[in-house]
Amino acid sequence: MLTIDQTARRLLVIAPHADDEVLGAGGLMARLASDGWQIHVLYGVISGYRSLTRGDASTNEVRTAEVEAALRVLGAAEYQVIFCGEEYHLRLDCLPLIDLIQEIEACVSKFKPTVAVIPCRGHHHQDHTRLADACIAALRPAAGSRLPLVPSVLAYGHTAMGWGGDQFAFKPNVFCDIREVMETKLKALRCYQTQICAPPHPRSPEMIRHWSAVWGGVAGLAYAEPYECLRIAF
Repeated sequence: MLTIDQTARRLLVIAPHADDEVLGAGGLMARLASDGWQIHVLYGVISGYRSLTRGDASTNEVRTAEVEAALRVLGAAEYQVIFCGEEYHLRLDCLPLIDLIQEIEACVSKFKPTVAVIPCRGHHHQDHTRLADACIAALRPAAGSRLPLVPSVLAYGHTAMGWGGDQFAFKPNVFCDIREVMETKLKALRCYQTQICAPPHPRSPEMIRHWSAVWGGVAGLAYAEPYECLRIAF
């Protein structure tokens, strides 16, 4: 369990889309929430859209309701959204990077997280890589900066594992034991009924459990979430 600065236990999770917070960090969120941490989630975009995989369509209202239900399950008290609406869906890469950076900086200044969890850079989805770049800039360590230093920054995993090349690499070196909260993570995922797909799709509860067991095996655990440690200061 993370033990840095236990006097200010605040976790910021930054997610490109609604459900990425559960897929990447749902177990960590549930564990820390149960230990009294304050959890805040910042979404790049929440919007309805027509699914290419499922073939059906969702609305902004339905997606927002899914978010709130999932966060209740995980114990997250607060969330905010940078952009809302279908005109922004899959278009974070079309927006000025400085706009995303400033939104993240404003959130960091207000919430002052102890730990930030961000999307990893190695992803085939343009929204993920765009937001990851913005996070790296916004969370930069700078002495004397007007921004508070976030001492620990982790990056959660992705679905680009079928691609070769360094640009898609994900090299986790931190593993969160989620054995006791595995069912909580899956319950939160099932709140996203517009997003769940049948196995072997990676966004199915069955495959989430499978990959949690695989990563757990890497770390000698029953179930685990993998993270890249981008920075830790103590």
